[in-house]
Amino acid sequence: MTKDRKKEEQGKFTKASSAASKRKKAFLYFGAIISIVFLFYYIFSLQSVDISQSYIKIIDETTGEVLVTAEVEVGDEITFHWIHSVEHIPWIELFTVDQQNNLILQEIRFQGFGAGIPHDKGKEVIVENGYIIMKDIGELYPSYNWINSHTATEKIALNGEKIVEGKDLPHHGYMKMVIQER
Repeated sequence: MTKDRKKEEQGKFTKASSAASKRKKAFLYFGAIISIVFLFYYIFSLQSVDISQSYIKIIDETTGEVLVTAEVEVGDEITFHWIHSVEHIPWIELFTVDQQNNLILQEIRFQGFGAGIPHDKGKEVIVENGYIIMKDIGELYPSYNWINSHTATEKIALNGEKIVEGKDLPHHGYMKMVIQER
């Protein structure tokens, strides 16, 4: 083999290995870019996942003490059962929890009309099992405040399960019911 032929063969080999080296580098760069894209996607997708938990809290407004805490989710139903102070009839308010941790008053139930009882709340009024039910009210409450009475406040329930009775809260205490993230 002549010197010229050897140089020619070496040149072809050098060009071939140079092209292979360029392809290898391009593949590595492409792999690195794809890896970075997936890493950013993973990091940002973790940030968009809401892992917070919300709780119903009943707070003594005078002391700031949290007296009751229970986990809640969007759509959960909270019922506030009490006895009307003038008419002495049972009264039930049904709230749902919305995505912004508000209480939405959906309906009220009571057994008769009288002092301080609305006659036109909500979009629908029906009578069922001795109760007048006003439905589709949709009033938003960031918090629900009341003065507790052992004789008026019967109980507060979450999805039908009692979470506290009025007698277990301070008598004549200023109470606040709120939905908060922990």
